[in-house]
Amino acid sequence: MLFRNTVAQSGSLLVGYLFSFLLAPLMLARLGLDKFGFWSVTGAFATYAGLLDLGIGRSIVRFIAIYDAEGRRDRIRQCLGLGLVATTLVGLAALVAVAAAAPLLSQQLGVLDAEQTRVVAMAAVGIWTLNGYQGVLNAVGLGRRQMVPPNVATTIALTVNFAISVAALLASTSLVVYALANVAAALIGILPSYVALRRIWPGPRWARPGRALTREVLGFSVKNQIGWLADLVNFQTDKVVIAFAVDVRAAAVYEIASRVVIGVRSAAVLTVSALMPTAAAKIVEGGRRVVGPMYRRYTLRSNAIAFPLFTLAAVTSPFLLVAWLGRAPGDSTLLIPVLTVAYMINTTTAVGSTIALSAGHPGLVSLNAVLIAVVNVALTVALAPLFGIWGVVGGTFLALLVGSVRFNARFLRLFDLSPGDFLRGVVPTAVLAVGLALPSIALAVLVGTPDGRLSAALLLALSLILYVPPYWWLATRGGYLPEKLRFPGVGSRQPVESP
Repeated sequence: MLFRNTVAQSGSLLVGYLFSFLLAPLMLARLGLDKFGFWSVTGAFATYAGLLDLGIGRSIVRFIAIYDAEGRRDRIRQCLGLGLVATTLVGLAALVAVAAAAPLLSQQLGVLDAEQTRVVAMAAVGIWTLNGYQGVLNAVGLGRRQMVPPNVATTIALTVNFAISVAALLASTSLVVYALANVAAALIGILPSYVALRRIWPGPRWARPGRALTREVLGFSVKNQIGWLADLVNFQTDKVVIAFAVDVRAAAVYEIASRVVIGVRSAAVLTVSALMPTAAAKIVEGGRRVVGPMYRRYTLRSNAIAFPLFTLAAVTSPFLLVAWLGRAPGDSTLLIPVLTVAYMINTTTAVGSTIALSAGHPGLVSLNAVLIAVVNVALTVALAPLFGIWGVVGGTFLALLVGSVRFNARFLRLFDLSPGDFLRGVVPTAVLAVGLALPSIALAVLVGTPDGRLSAALLLALSLILYVPPYWWLATRGGYLPEKLRFPGVGSRQPVESP
C-alpha cells in the first residue's frame, strides 16, 4: 500500500513540476523577465499569508490518519470542518492585507502600477485560498491512506491550470490577465477534489469542530507551523530579499534557478511523501520499537533516489537551462549547483523529520526550523547589500548546513539510534552518486555553456546515458533502491529489512 500511495503522490507532484517547467519559457517570452520576477514575488507574499492558519491545513492529514486507526469517524469530520474554516478565515484576512499593501509593493518593485499590483496580489491570495480548499478536501483520502483518488483529482486540477495558463499567455502579455486566469483555474480545480472526497468518504462529510479537537490539533499544528516557516524562508524569502536589495530581474534569475532546485528536491523527497500517515498509524500500533527499522530502511531508500537527482541537476545545469529556456540567464548556471548541494545536505533530514512529526514530536522539527530561519534571514539580509545575489545564496547554504547537522544529531539521540544508523543510509549512496558523475562533470567543464537548444539537449541526453544506467545497476546491486525500482534481473547483495 505504501508503494502505491507513494506512486500516487509522486505522480501528481511530478505533473505539477512538469507543467511549471513547461510554462516557464512561455512566461518569460510573453511576460518578460520583470513581470516573471514580479509574479514570483507576489506569490511569495501570498504564501506568507498561509502562516495565519497556524499550520492547521498541513497538520490535519496526520490527525485523520490517527483517528482513522482509532476508528473515530466523528473526529475525521471535525478535522475536515476545521480545515475549511481556517482556510476561509485566512483567505479573507490576507485579501484585505494585500489590497492595502499594494501601493507600497508597486512603488518598491516598479513593474506594475498600484491598481494592477492590487489585482495581481489579490489574485495570488485567491489562488492560495482555493488551493487550500483542495488540500483540505484531499486530506481525508491522504490521511486514510487512500491516496489514488485525491491525487488523480490533483492531476486533473493541474492539467486544467496548465491549459488555462497557456491560453492566457497566448492571448495576452498582461500579467493581470494571467493572474485572473489562474484564479479561474484554481476555482475549477476544487470540483475534482470534491468528487474524490465523495468517492472515498460517506456523508455527512464534515462537522463543526469541537473545542477538544481544536485544542488538540492546534497544539500540534502551531509547532509544526514553525517547521514549515523554515521552508518558507528558504524558498520564498530569498527572492524577496533579492528583489528589494538588488532588483526584480535578479529575483527572476534566482527564481529560475530555484525552480530547478525545488523541482529536484520535491522529486527527491517523494519517497517519503506518503510516509507520514503510514508511520503515524504504525507508531500508534507498535510504539517506538518500529522507529529504528523504519528510519534505517527509508533513509537508505530515500537517499538512493534523492542523491543522483541532485547530482545530475548540479552537473548538467548549463545543458538543462539552455535546453529549457534557450539561454542561461545571469548566474543561473552557477546558482543551481550551489543551491543543489545545500538542499542535497538538507534532504538527509527528510525521513527523520517525517518520523518525528508522525511520532508527535513537532518541536524537534520546529526548533531546528527556527534556527535555520534565523540564520538564513540574518545572513541574507547582511550579505545581500555587499555581495548581491551571491550573499543570499551563501546565507542559505550555511543555514541549511548548520540546521541539517543539528537536526540529525538530535533525532538520533531522541530515538536512541546510533550515528552508524545515519551514516549507513547516507555515505554509500552519496559516494556512488557523486563518484559516477565524474564523466558528466568532465563533459560540462570541457564543453561549457552550449549555444543552442538542440546541442544542449543532445549534451543533456549524453550526460544521462553516461550516468543513469551504471548508477541504477550499482545501486540495485548494493541493495539501496526500493524493491520495485531495482534494475531488472539484477540481484541485491543486501537483505531487505522490514519497516
